[in-house]
Amino acid sequence: MKHVVTTAALLALAAPASAEQREWTLDLGHTQIGWEVDHMDLARTVGRFDSFGGTFLIDEDNPANSQITVTVDAASVNSNHPGRDNHVRTADYLNIPSFPTATFTSGEITMASETHGTMEGTFTLLGVAAPITLDFALTANRQYPDFIPNYDEIRVASFEASGTIDRTAFGMDFIAFPGSPTGIEIDLDIHVDLVDCGSIPTRSSVTNVPCNWGHTDGFTGPGES
Repeated sequence: MKHVVTTAALLALAAPASAEQREWTLDLGHTQIGWEVDHMDLARTVGRFDSFGGTFLIDEDNPANSQITVTVDAASVNSNHPGRDNHVRTADYLNIPSFPTATFTSGEITMASETHGTMEGTFTLLGVAAPITLDFALTANRQYPDFIPNYDEIRVASFEASGTIDRTAFGMDFIAFPGSPTGIEIDLDIHVDLVDCGSIPTRSSVTNVPCNWGHTDGFTGPGES
């Protein structure tokens, strides 16, 4: 029988006796914050940010009461083109020396179905805060299998989200010349795994990969020296 992931199933994850927020941990090894932008109506320029973090306080009985914040290291922008990325880091675009981070803070969360919803929030870029709406979907809700070392059969909830921002709303209005290849609208493409680190046994917590990789100084994951 096909397993159907529902929001109700997410809300059942380690649900406390009373409605309250419970913190989940961002699995940095299985998360991507991507973006793409028009390039003269040719192949779209696609990139991502390589360094980020966040806090995910999920009310499992009442998703609208959840609170999410994500902070991105703007200097970690990566479009697989060093020259372009260096330009994007300048005052023409991200202005890294003055504004090293960009931040998303959630506001109203509305469920349209058991697996899909919208998240209103505030995106702060270049010191300017503007509203943003993200469409999201819960795509998985299960435990890692026991044959994967150092994942401890930990429960994971996976989400995909998308949205669009107008860069000029944040004062990023640089255009090199008429017909410049730099688009105005930036589409976001986000993939997130959240893991329930509070549920793993203490004896195995120091070796658990998703709960430690990127969160614990000196921790190395599989295949890393």
